[in-house]
Amino acid sequence: MKKTFTYEYEEGRPGSLSYELSLEENEKLETLIEDGIPALYMNRPAMLTLAKLLIKLAEGPYSEQFHVHLKKNFGEGPDELTIMLYPDDTNLKPL
Repeated sequence: MKKTFTYEYEEGRPGSLSYELSLEENEKLETLIEDGIPALYMNRPAMLTLAKLLIKLAEGPYSEQFHVHLKKNFGEGPDELTIMLYPDDTNLKPL
């Protein structure tokens, strides 16, 4: 069975990226280090929110090294996860 995912959004400005939570605002996002390996735990609403954010980042007018700080459950508090836009010619080594 094939499914279709359609996402319409307004393109942001080069230095700003916004995202929308689900209507229920029940996203759960948490990162942990397990045996020295980063793990990302999310429920389905959080996965969809993150997918939409990544689409905007991948398709938007953002320059190399643009990054987004995400909080636990997409809420308030300390940073839980940072997503960095790498240059196309980088071999995924820290900048």
